[in-house]
Amino acid sequence: MNKHKLAVIVPYRNRPEQLRKFITTISFRLKYQKIPYEIFVINQDNAKLFNRGMLLNIGYRYAVKAKCDYMVFHDVDMIPMDADYSYSDIPIHLSTNFVDRKTGEKTKDIFNEYFGGVTMFTIKDFEKINGYSNKYWGWGFEDNDLLWRCIKKEIILDTYKYKNYNRTGTNLKLNGNDAYIIGKNFNNLFNFNKQLSIFISFYPDEIILNHTKEVDIFPIFTLPGYNTQITYNSFARYNFITFDNNKNVLYISSNIKQNYKTNICVTFEPESKCIKTYQDGILIGQANYNESLYDYSIEQVFYIGCGFKNEYKTIENYFKGYFDKFAVWNKTLSDNEVYSIGSCNENGIRLIDDIGEYLSSKFIKLYYDANFIRDYKLVDLSGNQNDGEIINCEVLEKEFSEYVETKIPYRREGTFYLLPHEENGFINNKWKSEFTRYNQLRYYNEVKKNDKLMIKDGLVDLNFLEYGRQNEKGYTLVNIGL
Repeated sequence: MNKHKLAVIVPYRNRPEQLRKFITTISFRLKYQKIPYEIFVINQDNAKLFNRGMLLNIGYRYAVKAKCDYMVFHDVDMIPMDADYSYSDIPIHLSTNFVDRKTGEKTKDIFNEYFGGVTMFTIKDFEKINGYSNKYWGWGFEDNDLLWRCIKKEIILDTYKYKNYNRTGTNLKLNGNDAYIIGKNFNNLFNFNKQLSIFISFYPDEIILNHTKEVDIFPIFTLPGYNTQITYNSFARYNFITFDNNKNVLYISSNIKQNYKTNICVTFEPESKCIKTYQDGILIGQANYNESLYDYSIEQVFYIGCGFKNEYKTIENYFKGYFDKFAVWNKTLSDNEVYSIGSCNENGIRLIDDIGEYLSSKFIKLYYDANFIRDYKLVDLSGNQNDGEIINCEVLEKEFSEYVETKIPYRREGTFYLLPHEENGFINNKWKSEFTRYNQLRYYNEVKKNDKLMIKDGLVDLNFLEYGRQNEKGYTLVNIGL
């Protein structure tokens, strides 16, 4: 006989059709798995912005009264197709795969630190971390805060390792204030309407948020005017952005990732009108276009380590971190060539030499390597005498660890399909809601800098009004005012 009792806690507001489908499916799954359970749907009134974390804390209260010893916090729009809800004595993340119900094709990728959607805790561990924060209104960051609480309270978690590439040798340190590199854009070096490839190797520092901005962008490469850029940003994504002749944006973004020693390669294929972006030799996305791409021939220079407002009258933001290699080819590198140079961890690799699958050294038109500096300039190893002028950068020998480690949830593979819903978070390279930005600022600028906040914020200061409780078929609906 199963000695553990599960509480399914659902934060909810105004999704009756989704709730009906969810209750039918989850009840069937739990009965089939012979798991004793109770379902609590915590319904927030419309007086304030939705507060998912607080609703889940309230659900915990009802779970304790129902003598449950573990809980699964479950979004109502995630319908289980294949998920195991049996007891775990450590926190477990279940929503690992999302598929289209009809085709079976994947519809959503999760990132390594993702701890939302469907998350399982014992009552004991949840009490140890003082539950969720009650301070995140609107969409986002209550899950980031939850993972941080687990880390600080030494709850058992898994470890993910990001491999640092090109991790030893000379680097230029970019201070985030006034340090950058200038190169010349002569002989139509950046003609995106012909075959072209760009490669850069760098390491961004940890994200530092500026409360006066909507988005924090840290550009490692910029071609000014209508800025073509390679960046790391406050969404913890690596990006490439450019424009067509009608000034329509073309944007390729990585999944959410930790900062680490990495490289980005962008290839342009005008015949198929396709731009591909790779990270560490692996394709992260592509953009197809119909019009010609923006003509940058009038731009006289390019920059490493800073970005500009449109028309580049003033520098808008700087990159903080390390830089060591930059190259441009007047050829579209093949997938195999990009993988050969992007995944290589050999510190002595020189792009002016063919190596492995990489056979395009004769097409290189610009090549900087921080191991080759003369008179405080980056020597152009392509032989085209386009040396890079170094401004306020520190030149140093740097050895990165082999890996950057980050704590992530343990996962139990589960497959879900997502019911249609309005997207709330990261849309068109910005947050949909200003309140998500407020949540982000709180998490990075306050919570991660002050461990005492989590002691005072959570289960211990939970205040709410229960307007009524309804015992519906298969679940309990609790109406809440915050």
